[in-house]
Amino acid sequence: MGGRSLLLGITIGILIGIYAAPWVGRRGIELGEGSKAASALNGLIESALDATIRPSDETAKGELFRLSNWDISMHGPGSTVAVKRCISIGKDSISCELLAHLGWVDGEKLVEAVFEGKPGTWRMVAARTR
Repeated sequence: MGGRSLLLGITIGILIGIYAAPWVGRRGIELGEGSKAASALNGLIESALDATIRPSDETAKGELFRLSNWDISMHGPGSTVAVKRCISIGKDSISCELLAHLGWVDGEKLVEAVFEGKPGTWRMVAARTR
């Protein structure tokens, strides 16, 4: 008997959550301190995604080749790197998700990279594939 009550309670909770979810993001509903912290974080992430402050695709490609000690003159023309999204991780550091299509590797690779510097002078300091 307790098992049915638990399942019924979970089902009702899920249905209420699905119904209420669209209303949570609208103005006029206060969620307390957690909501204020979340909106401040969203502003930080959105500002870091601004294309004027993140590295360009060409910069990311050059830095990936430099950091990995790959010959860009030999493999560069058949390779592309696209900066998908970035977040600020410090005063002069950002972490970016890159989508790399390397000429000598089949398919695309997802790369996480850390850049240091300022807009226009980004230098990749670490990278790993996912």
